[in-house]
Amino acid sequence: MTFLATLAIAATSLGIIPAPVSTEVGDGSYKMTGKKNEITFRVDRRMDLPSKEGYVLTVDRKGIKAKAPSEAGLFYARQTLNQLIRPDGTVPYVKIVDYPRFAWRGVHIDPCRHFLSVDEVKKEIDILSQYKINTMHWHLTDDQGWRIEIKKYPRLTEVGAWRSEFEGGTHGGFYTQDEIREVVAYAAERFVTIVPEIEMPGHAMAAIRSYPELSCTMEPVGNFANWGTSDLVYCPGKETMFEFMDNVIAEVAALFPSEYIHIGGDECPKTRWAKCPDCQARIQAEGLVADDHFTAEEKLQSYAVRRAEKIVEKYGRKLIGWDEILEGGLSPNATVMSWRGEKGGIAAALEGHDVIMTPGSEGMYFDHYQGDSRVEPVTIGKLTTLEKVYKYDPVPAALKENGKAHHVKGVQANLWSEYIYSDSQRDYMLFPRAFALAEIAWSPVEVKNFDDFCRRVDIACQQLDKRGVTYHIPIPEQPVSSLDRVVFTDKATVSFKTTRPMKMVYTLDGSEPTAQSPEYTKPFVFTEDVVIKIASVTSYGKLSPVRTVKVVRENWMPAAGVDKKELHPGLRTRIAWGRYVLPSDVPANVGWEYGMVKAPKELALQEAYDRSMQHTRFYAIEAWGYVDVPKDAVYVLTSECDQVWIDGRLVIDNGAEVKKFSRHDNSLALKAGLHELKLVFLSNVLGGWYSSRGHSDLQYRRLDEDEFHTFRENRVYYK
Repeated sequence: MTFLATLAIAATSLGIIPAPVSTEVGDGSYKMTGKKNEITFRVDRRMDLPSKEGYVLTVDRKGIKAKAPSEAGLFYARQTLNQLIRPDGTVPYVKIVDYPRFAWRGVHIDPCRHFLSVDEVKKEIDILSQYKINTMHWHLTDDQGWRIEIKKYPRLTEVGAWRSEFEGGTHGGFYTQDEIREVVAYAAERFVTIVPEIEMPGHAMAAIRSYPELSCTMEPVGNFANWGTSDLVYCPGKETMFEFMDNVIAEVAALFPSEYIHIGGDECPKTRWAKCPDCQARIQAEGLVADDHFTAEEKLQSYAVRRAEKIVEKYGRKLIGWDEILEGGLSPNATVMSWRGEKGGIAAALEGHDVIMTPGSEGMYFDHYQGDSRVEPVTIGKLTTLEKVYKYDPVPAALKENGKAHHVKGVQANLWSEYIYSDSQRDYMLFPRAFALAEIAWSPVEVKNFDDFCRRVDIACQQLDKRGVTYHIPIPEQPVSSLDRVVFTDKATVSFKTTRPMKMVYTLDGSEPTAQSPEYTKPFVFTEDVVIKIASVTSYGKLSPVRTVKVVRENWMPAAGVDKKELHPGLRTRIAWGRYVLPSDVPANVGWEYGMVKAPKELALQEAYDRSMQHTRFYAIEAWGYVDVPKDAVYVLTSECDQVWIDGRLVIDNGAEVKKFSRHDNSLALKAGLHELKLVFLSNVLGGWYSSRGHSDLQYRRLDEDEFHTFRENRVYYK
């Protein structure tokens, strides 16, 4: 048998993810017959490989053999073999020598915002382990929910595991200690280590709702249905807070055999500490003095983290936390998880601390959009494409140059669940980006090739189809910002693209496209009304969600003919205080308060933002007047208001949706001059998003422009 020495190309032709270190492909294949001795796997602890998770897999005419220095290595050899087996039961002749680049290859799962069942957790572990992911970071406590049973503190799950939603209903759940043991054992069988996270000193509102004495003021706390961070945090001035953490960590350590316990340490507002007598007394007693780098309260956080580290070490574990644990001075033996870019990780590694790289800005936040926010399901924001994930190198150049690269122990992707409203949506956000994570965590940099990887992704996604697992296929989008309705007066040019190169198919007769429909190859040009239905299609014939774009010829909407000299800058308003989901929910006989605003942005600013959401007043506000359109043009309008009316016509309707980003832009052919304007904005919480944390601006761009402009004070008027 002849072996052809190749690397990435061979891995691609074989469809293996992550790409092995070394692959030699032979000129034949072995036919599996189901005989007992045709597959031989054995542990050889004397093997000289860079990692105990490595393996050597050989397939030749004699059969299939694998050896590894550990059971974990054999498990990964088995995952590679599973990807090599063809539908006809043959396996190509091959010799693979393989081992991971990083010891920590992680995915973070967040059940605190939206709970996922034990079965769902197991499913994710099962799939991820098949692609050699070996760590699941389980985020078990946060402001919105406490998800782990602690027997010494039953109210943590009786109270803290449940929340009321603004729209009605209750969301929650928790894992019993028996369920935790079940999941930990299930993961261990697949050589996945589960690292639990118990947040402190911030992100503690679920615990404080259960036990108010843990806070600075010790006042009873109501529901918190909003995403984001609360300023209701643990009180490190009270010794009882550390006693609480000790008791919690004692039970956590008994459940999780992992080397690390994650204590969070991120996003902790310190405003209440500055006013708390207990915290100030602690600052004085510990000699925590502000300097040019840190406030006394930031040093108090560092003190709390060091106390937490002693507790964790007391139970035989190591502390790991988000990069905010650097504030006030890094705890001596802590490992840093760098999420706010790479800066924190670089600083920690230069000081000799171990680091897990997980920067959102570099593609490691899987709660980001995968395409245009106007066509993808709502997320927390930003854009992280498959290509961005794949091209990330977890070892920054600054650490290579300074000889500190060895402190980067691994890489992790975080899937926060604020906007993940279903299990299928979680998978949609996770796959196929998790395949890219697997490759950057395991494979040598020199064997990576994005085009080859995309071909292997298609193979992996077909395996997901067999399991009924949802995943992302790039949706056709327009180059600037996608529109479902394109207006023209003379002719319309409509273009489409995808976030990675893919075939697109379309129809123009109103029928649904199929894989056999005409292929989109160049921009459309229309002079008559038409409905475009367009979708991406994979190499194996599966379509993305179908986009429907109406292209409509319209006459110019004339200006109102009002003399600007008779008007005043701003808009008239009326506001009704109360909890409303839809504009139609406002009673006709409600007690309106009348007033005015200088610009649309002020509609979202009628109530000061209370971080704890304990005293927030909600409202509906309407504004009306005129908007000054600068020139004759077809304009695209965008707004996060609930409704936008132009000249008595409803042009944007965001009703009952999470208005975190505009979802329903519209285009209009507007003549220059003043046009009647009406805006409706509801201050509420839909899908966990507090609308008044966003914007109520009205923005515009000409159809031929790339940037939006805001209608400011000098472009809105009232009589």
